[in-house]
Amino acid sequence: MNSKRTLKIIGGAVIALILGYSFMPAAWISYEERITAHREEVNDFMKNDQDSPLSDSVKEDFQSLNFFTINPDYKVKAALEMLPDSPVLSMATSDGKTRKYTRFAYAHFELNGQQNRLTLLKPLETNTGQDLFLPFGDPTNGDESYGGGRYLDLESSGEKYITIDFNLAYNPYCVYSAEYSCPLPPAENQLAVSVRAGEKNFMEIN
Repeated sequence: MNSKRTLKIIGGAVIALILGYSFMPAAWISYEERITAHREEVNDFMKNDQDSPLSDSVKEDFQSLNFFTINPDYKVKAALEMLPDSPVLSMATSDGKTRKYTRFAYAHFELNGQQNRLTLLKPLETNTGQDLFLPFGDPTNGDESYGGGRYLDLESSGEKYITIDFNLAYNPYCVYSAEYSCPLPPAENQLAVSVRAGEKNFMEIN
């Protein structure tokens, strides 16, 4: 997971929303506006933050990452099938190593008329926290989106359901630089349905 990016973007997005919409009733803030504000924060992080994975030369011409059109249909409610034994999953990484996670739960949901299941994970060394990691692949990989799959960061609320918003799907850092080691989505998280939401393939010049 790209924890620094996630924390900074989430924090920045919250501040932006507070400043931009502090005098507006919540009902006036559309879903599309919230996702757009999040994407603006992502682009600002990528171009200006010291923790950005982009090289200085790429930052000079960088304007925006490439995104699919915002589509609320890709925000789904998933039923959780908890895995109390927390079985360990060893995930291969982009640099040929492995990284261990525990399986937290199976998320069952419908998308584009198809029933799907994804495994929600926790890093083995921080298994007591509420943060969940969801790496996934789908048929857009290698064409419309990054060939190695994409990520989502979720939070466990202790409920029987969880919201999965694929409009927030993002690329691993190894997309931007070979210096990073990125977990590859396991076979059990390869979807048969195309997810045309979230971040697309990255191009250096936008």
